[in-house]
Amino acid sequence: MLRSIQTVTRAGLRVNEDAVGAGEDFLFVIDGATNLSGRNYMDTQSDARWFALQTAGLLREMLANEKGTLSDLVRGAMERVLHQWTGPKEAMPTASAAIWRCRGDKVELFQLGDCGASLERADGSVLVWRERFLARLDEAALEQMTAHREQTGCTMEEARRWATPILQKHRAMHNRPDGYWVLDPTGAGIAHARTAELPAGECRSICAYSDGFAQLMQFVPQWDGAALHRQVMEQGAQALLDRLYDMQEQDREMLRVPRFKLRDDTTAAAAEIEQR
Repeated sequence: MLRSIQTVTRAGLRVNEDAVGAGEDFLFVIDGATNLSGRNYMDTQSDARWFALQTAGLLREMLANEKGTLSDLVRGAMERVLHQWTGPKEAMPTASAAIWRCRGDKVELFQLGDCGASLERADGSVLVWRERFLARLDEAALEQMTAHREQTGCTMEEARRWATPILQKHRAMHNRPDGYWVLDPTGAGIAHARTAELPAGECRSICAYSDGFAQLMQFVPQWDGAALHRQVMEQGAQALLDRLYDMQEQDREMLRVPRFKLRDDTTAAAAEIEQR
């Protein structure tokens, strides 16, 4: 069972392509990937938003009522989403996901893509799960953007538009053996998810967050994933989201922390684990 459950989400710009959910024994974060082509098939604003919201709705229902493994539940959700999809296969939206569930005397994790997940043990140590391949691709793109800005004198926003072909090339590497694995309606990435199972009696708290929320670690370099977890549990996810918003506002030129846009959609969920 979970207690002191926190869920926060805020749109970075106009449309929030993240989703969050929680119940008495689960919590999750879904981070939809912005469509770089500009064409949508299921939602006039964003297919990534549609995918995140559809997936979140199904997960809330299935996590509350079904007892299969997390991978099986996610696979069942994707089968239902795929049945709804009317666009071409190559235009299917993708997302990252981090799902925690308490079941019996176990705490279970499903993590796919660049959503972060962390767990505090009873001894105070913190375990962290994050995907690194996609992060390295993003870092490489940001380095090229920064170099282009310095060479041309353009803004970071202009450098981001210049880098669109680079980002499209990186995005095309999803769900490939030589690339990285994410969630999409085909379910191709599910078999490559990071999963974990820990004794509930050894666990104190859990957290899941989007890469937008993880940007706190760039603005506060002394924080790693373990420190971020502890700050969420001590200060609260909403206070940290507000702090990140203020720091981004003070760095509107995106020079202190180079990034693809002023602010990303920002989402987190956390809870304490009730000991029986």
